[in-house]
Amino acid sequence: MTPRRLRSAGLVLAAVAACGDPPAVRPPTPPRAKVRLRAFTETSPVRAVVPLGGDVFVDKGATLERWRPDGTVLELSPGRGLPDGALVALAADARRDRLWVIGAGGVGYYDRKSETFEALPPSPVAMELGLTPTDPEVPRPPPPAMTAAVGADDGLWIGHPRGLYFASKKGGWASTPISEPVTALFPTKDGWLWVGTDRGLVGRAPSGKTFTFGPTQGCEVVIVRWIAAAPGGGVLVVGEDAGGHQRLAIGHATAWRSYKLSPTTRWLAGAAVGDATAILAADGLYRLAAGPAAVAGPLRRDGVRLLPVTGDAPPDVHVERSPVTLPAGTRALAALGAELLLGTDELGVARQPLDGGPPLAWYRRAAMLDRAGSLTVLCQAKDDCWIATGAPRAWRWRGGSFTPAGPVDEVVLGMVRTSDGVLYGFHRPADGKAIAVSRIDGETWVPLNVRLETPGTGPELSFAKTAPDGTLWIGLRYRDDGDLRPWGIAIVDPTTGAVAYHHASGDPKERKLGVLPVPTTIVDVAFLGDSEVWMASLQGAVRLQGEQVTVWNESMQLDSELLNAVAVTSGGLVFVATADGVGTFDGERWRFTPELRFATNDLALGADGRLWLGTERGLAIFDGKKVRRLDVRRGMVENQVLDVTLDEFGRVWTRGPRSLAVVTP
Repeated sequence: MTPRRLRSAGLVLAAVAACGDPPAVRPPTPPRAKVRLRAFTETSPVRAVVPLGGDVFVDKGATLERWRPDGTVLELSPGRGLPDGALVALAADARRDRLWVIGAGGVGYYDRKSETFEALPPSPVAMELGLTPTDPEVPRPPPPAMTAAVGADDGLWIGHPRGLYFASKKGGWASTPISEPVTALFPTKDGWLWVGTDRGLVGRAPSGKTFTFGPTQGCEVVIVRWIAAAPGGGVLVVGEDAGGHQRLAIGHATAWRSYKLSPTTRWLAGAAVGDATAILAADGLYRLAAGPAAVAGPLRRDGVRLLPVTGDAPPDVHVERSPVTLPAGTRALAALGAELLLGTDELGVARQPLDGGPPLAWYRRAAMLDRAGSLTVLCQAKDDCWIATGAPRAWRWRGGSFTPAGPVDEVVLGMVRTSDGVLYGFHRPADGKAIAVSRIDGETWVPLNVRLETPGTGPELSFAKTAPDGTLWIGLRYRDDGDLRPWGIAIVDPTTGAVAYHHASGDPKERKLGVLPVPTTIVDVAFLGDSEVWMASLQGAVRLQGEQVTVWNESMQLDSELLNAVAVTSGGLVFVATADGVGTFDGERWRFTPELRFATNDLALGADGRLWLGTERGLAIFDGKKVRRLDVRRGMVENQVLDVTLDEFGRVWTRGPRSLAVVTP
């Protein structure tokens, strides 16, 4: 007898002789191509990192996080007294143990010990700068970029596009003679305040007198971008000269020398670490130190030299590449003792030793993964996707950041899209005993008169999928004395609101009422046309044809009957994920491919035939011949991958215990 020939996306299985074992079933081999990986733990980028008294304060635009040395975090927001609106600038007052905060709604300081915030009273000057509370219901333009530095008189210097200002609790608000747009501020221990503008560098002496430093004084930086401490006690100024070329200037009050880099690389930020200055550049991390380079000679391929622009003497500082590997999307730099703090767009803040090696710690909220238990991704455009993880709220991803969306104060368990493009969401209050269903219209979730109920407490979803006939198939589970227990399938007709529950209770009356005798322990489902349904359960693989149910378990070819996921090709090839590997069913028998003999938590089948597997060792990719892996060595945040799903654009999304990732094949 020759087994049937199965075709799926060009897949052709060879005929098998009746007397021999069939060959291992393989998906087609797609063209080899590199994949692009983005990993996420945070919903918004880090804009600034400020250490104070052993704590680390992280500016994320809308919120301010305070991380203590023990790793606990406190979110500071207008509800805790901070100014309303977006954060604009921070400045640490180490002597008084205060953090100055400039927000769109005002200015004040947070006392680290008392954990209280005190706002400066508003004034006409503050109103002129756009730093006063407004009606939260009335939209206002975002505040302009500002910079801040602590003053000697218990006050705050504010650099604004209108110039330099001073604010304090005692003296109120005051302007200064500096009226050029201020781009950077840096106070030094000798009482000088260094002011960077878009027209050059200004030094304000302790006496209050100001001095301008330009090419005549040896400072070629005309447009100042940032200022930091230089090796040897000087000041490092970075920006552009009159011709738009990047220039560096190092000075001590009146004596300045300017440099250019060879080869050119853009310097983005700097922070003093011991006797050196760590430099965050567009192509990595550098170290600026006093004295000549340790080894003279030809420039190495990865080396950078400082070339004096003013003065003929050799440079009194040198630069060298740091062995630190920057996390993806590093944008902010600060120093915590002898260590670096690296703020990123999507991964939080890394506490990094200057001499290289892995980060010592991470400061991450991972709000999207808080109590997460699943992963759903539905995209309306390439950079517009709904994300649900079974955690509080849903999230809207617009390509660069995540914003909370969906029902407030409710757990969003999952979402589905029907064949006609309608989105439905499943959610429940944090202490609720039933799951509500809503239709998603744009940003609005419209509740339907549908409730899904289970025994026990805290009902959840194990899956939510749309059947070919338009009904919604929902895998249910619930808590019982802390244990998570499955509860079969609920089939919802979204047009009528009718709900039918299906699980093998053994009650003949239920069979007469049309209840399908499928196992209660269903954890995933896949549809083969409109006549066959495959299910993964903790009792084996289940096939439903009409009302006929067939179950394969360990006594019927399966190496393990504890299944985690199932996928089916349009030609009928079935894949199941187990702790013993991936099994395939070709219509005649089950086989466990030797290449896939590893624990698999979840799987997804790409349109090109590749299998994407969530494992304890990263995301595995099987092209029919070879397994490749994406793990922490290749950009993943963690090796444990719990969920895998594909979006409408062929991208592969994964969930780990504390991270999300998206892979573009």
